[in-house]
Amino acid sequence: MKNLLQIASVVLLVFSSVGVKAQIKDTEEISSKEARTDSPIKFSLEEAQKYALENSFMVKGSDYDLKVAKRKVWEAISTGLPQVKASANYSKNLDIAVSLLPAEFFGGNAGEYTPVKFGQTYTSAATVNVDQKIFDGSYIVGLGAAKVFVQLSQNTKTKSEIDVKDLVAQAYYNVLVARENYKTIEENVAITKKTHFETKAYYENGFREELDVDQVMLMLKRSENQLSDAKRAISNALIMLKFTMGYDIEKDIELNNNLETFINPLLISKTESKELDLENHIDYKIVDTQLKAQKLIIKNEQAGYLPNLSAFYSYGKNTSADAWNVYKSNVPWFKSSMVGLKISMPIFTGFNRRSKIKQEKINYKKIEDLKYNTEQSLKKDLSLSYNSLVNAKDTYENDLKGLEIAKRIYERTLVKFNEGVSTSTELSNNEQQYLNSHSAYINATLNLLNSKIAFDKALGKL
Repeated sequence: MKNLLQIASVVLLVFSSVGVKAQIKDTEEISSKEARTDSPIKFSLEEAQKYALENSFMVKGSDYDLKVAKRKVWEAISTGLPQVKASANYSKNLDIAVSLLPAEFFGGNAGEYTPVKFGQTYTSAATVNVDQKIFDGSYIVGLGAAKVFVQLSQNTKTKSEIDVKDLVAQAYYNVLVARENYKTIEENVAITKKTHFETKAYYENGFREELDVDQVMLMLKRSENQLSDAKRAISNALIMLKFTMGYDIEKDIELNNNLETFINPLLISKTESKELDLENHIDYKIVDTQLKAQKLIIKNEQAGYLPNLSAFYSYGKNTSADAWNVYKSNVPWFKSSMVGLKISMPIFTGFNRRSKIKQEKINYKKIEDLKYNTEQSLKKDLSLSYNSLVNAKDTYENDLKGLEIAKRIYERTLVKFNEGVSTSTELSNNEQQYLNSHSAYINATLNLLNSKIAFDKALGKL
């Protein structure tokens, strides 16, 4: 016994030291991981979309639906497997039922009856039943319907993934455009501050009017307000991007791509492919799967006219006694068993099923029309999105040139103002013209990027 205790102590010591080491190692790994995650994670657009496909709430919801649909297949299959049920009971007859028998059976007078109790106070029984479907039209159709349901759920998940990638791209572009807007306004604020400082110095030395100082100050305050708005726009755009990705809102994030990464390829490419592959477009696949499902619904209703054939087997034992313990070895148990076939077939249902079949056939025609409408709608969306993309390119190029011209005008006016040739009012107007051109350019940039997304989505290549 002493040796056993010593061995046990050694074993416990070894395992506890291993556990402590493992705990220390885990703690170090967690600390190291936390240290790594303290720094902002950088995402390219593709990486942000990939992250969203794994963490977005929308995709997770559709993924749960797909998992449920797959379980539905097994649910449908299980109804065709042997169904085994077991039952048992134990009861006490408080008042045993009384039956009246002719008294002459017991040596009594004819015409009289003797009350007799049949049964004992305590009874118990146990049975096992096995049922197996042999032929059931609805079961056969149900198996096919379950698989179609899985396909429909898969299509829905794919649709959700496409929508999430679309939303992530838009949010990603919003951040880039907001930063570009902030950068330009920040540069303008710096220029205006310098102009105000110089104008004020000229005024104090008698070379400028107070009106010029106030006018430039007004320009500065207007630009500072725009800078504050631009800064909040970046913050809001980042929040929307993180939310769309399923990323922690409170954690920082950095973007690897810049606007040129997406704009330059669009400007180089002059032609876009307009070939629509309907069979592989997710919207078309969804309605096509709906049509298959509706066809199975019709077959299921028609299967109601077919007979159902099943086999069954039952085995049981029962006993009874006047003593409460009916499970004593000397109490006899009586066996009972049965095997057979069961067939059922509807003869007349008052045209109920016939009416249902006609209704489902009408629904099938409805989905057929929906399929054709979806085909035409996809072609329409592709044409419109292509035209929007072409127009967005032209608008972007024109607004870019307009911005360059407005900037040159503003810079020349600024030089003239510093030389005392131009007025502060003219400078203010040209600055506003420049900022308006910049705002139009920013909107054109965002519109161009979003038009490209819309075109790729309409093409079924997002």
